[in-house]
Amino acid sequence: MSTWDLSTFYPNLEAWDVDLIHMSEHIDHLATFQGKLGDLAGFNLFLESEETALKLLYRLYAYIHLNSDLNLKDQVKSSKNQQMMLTLSKLQQKTSFAKPEMIALGEEKVMGFIESSDFLKTYRFEMKKLFMQQKHVLSGDQESLLSNFGPIRSIPASMYQALAIVDREDEKVKLSDGKEVLVTQSNFRSLLPEVPTADDRRIVFESAFKRYKDNKAAFASTYNLVLQQLAANYKSRNYSSSLEAALDVNNIPTSVFHNLKDVAYENTGPIKRYIALRKKHLGLEKYHTYDRFMKLAKDDTKYPFETARNLFFEAISHMSDEFTSHQKEALRDGFVDAYPTEGKRTGAYSSGFYGFHPYILLNHDDTLDAVFTLAHEAGHSAHTIFSNENQPMPTSDYTIFVAEIASTFNEHILLDHLLKKATTKNQKIDLLEKAIDGIMATFYRQTLFATYEYEANQLVEKGIPITEQFLSKIMIDLYKHYYDLDITEENGKQYVWAYIPHLFYTPFYVYQYSTSYSASLKIYDNVKTNQPMAMENFIGLLKSGGSDFPVNQAAKAGADLTNKETFMAVIKRFNSLINQLEKVLEEK
Repeated sequence: MSTWDLSTFYPNLEAWDVDLIHMSEHIDHLATFQGKLGDLAGFNLFLESEETALKLLYRLYAYIHLNSDLNLKDQVKSSKNQQMMLTLSKLQQKTSFAKPEMIALGEEKVMGFIESSDFLKTYRFEMKKLFMQQKHVLSGDQESLLSNFGPIRSIPASMYQALAIVDREDEKVKLSDGKEVLVTQSNFRSLLPEVPTADDRRIVFESAFKRYKDNKAAFASTYNLVLQQLAANYKSRNYSSSLEAALDVNNIPTSVFHNLKDVAYENTGPIKRYIALRKKHLGLEKYHTYDRFMKLAKDDTKYPFETARNLFFEAISHMSDEFTSHQKEALRDGFVDAYPTEGKRTGAYSSGFYGFHPYILLNHDDTLDAVFTLAHEAGHSAHTIFSNENQPMPTSDYTIFVAEIASTFNEHILLDHLLKKATTKNQKIDLLEKAIDGIMATFYRQTLFATYEYEANQLVEKGIPITEQFLSKIMIDLYKHYYDLDITEENGKQYVWAYIPHLFYTPFYVYQYSTSYSASLKIYDNVKTNQPMAMENFIGLLKSGGSDFPVNQAAKAGADLTNKETFMAVIKRFNSLINQLEKVLEEK
């Protein structure tokens, strides 16, 4: 069954409504602990009560957010999702006293509490992080004041969702062969390589990006709100920048971000070499960014969801039993919603919460890309299952930083398997192109977006007004440097910053695709070359959840992200793949 079964949470919305009331009661109960954390009994009871409340919260949130994402145009579910956001804000407001009170007790006293029982010992790492963050946690009154702004924090994401999805009206375009096609956010990438002419590609692309061009001022104002919130947060919490504030909570050195950014920026030669190769073999007079979807070799193979799932299972069959069983569990019937439907959220994700099986949302279109997306999201869900089985609740939630290691590791396995199975020239070209495009998309493109995000935040820190012109200028310059392409020649492309939802939903997220890709490539190479304990170390990372700082977790699994050489290894692999592609393309 390639649809979700959400009955594990609630049988219907009415049952959800009942528990939402109970959740409000739990929050009011937590508020009664204010001023009572100074002794062991009060400290222990507060954390026990908080865990009980959070378990209910996870059930409530998972059910309504998943339900809503199946049809963002359903106003009833959208309204209830907003209720959920308000409940989250209430929880933050009513418990804002906790961290300041714990800090006021002092590290020695709190750690003494922690060592007093097995239950409290599960909070050892959380308390360690708290006291490391001590200078960034404000007084109780100040934290309470800041928590009042909680409801505002979700507004940019809601505004973006309304602009990009809910109010979006997809249009039909007429192609050169007289055929009319509906261009949607979900299908335009798969349409581009299929249309008859270069002008048709332009028409499809412009239709997909029309929304961003037509609403550029609204998108810019929405993103300005994101940036201003980030600035307000770093200033209020005594950080030097939004970047430092985003990274410091997980003890990630800013040098990791800058090393990634600089390595990608200084090594764009292979990108231009690849584009030149594509331009030549595709017979294009001029290369556009949307030409990246054109295939160098025609392969009409379709991969329906069940076929794709079985192909992935075949790819991992040689891995350890523990690894394969968790990947299969991740894709079990009832926990994957596979195909696009009207109003469904675009893209793909794995959503997991402690105590519950993770759920995967796909918009499967039967392409080879969709097979890789399936493998990618299975990696996330398997990671969640590993973590929930091996970690207590306080350390079960792993960071985004290590999350993408698990997902891209699966992509490496799948690629190698398919390359081994390839028998024809076209198959080899298709897979090598897929591998190269993977590095282009996951390493270079995401780092470009991370650099854009960094520079956009720099505008705010320098007091420069945020307008669509300034935001577009950053993108225009970056695309010229990375790809040697002038995106102003493509109607709408300069507003690509409005097309990337992560910039609005989860700031300083996208760089982690690149760091994780780099780490997973190193870890996978260790496994593939049978380095001692390589697989055990990787599974150790999956089981470790959020029990250590992510840079440490990656290092223990075999990838040192503080070293530029880890990132340079991706550049070397990129060049090697292009060499192989050149050779295959020249074969008779």
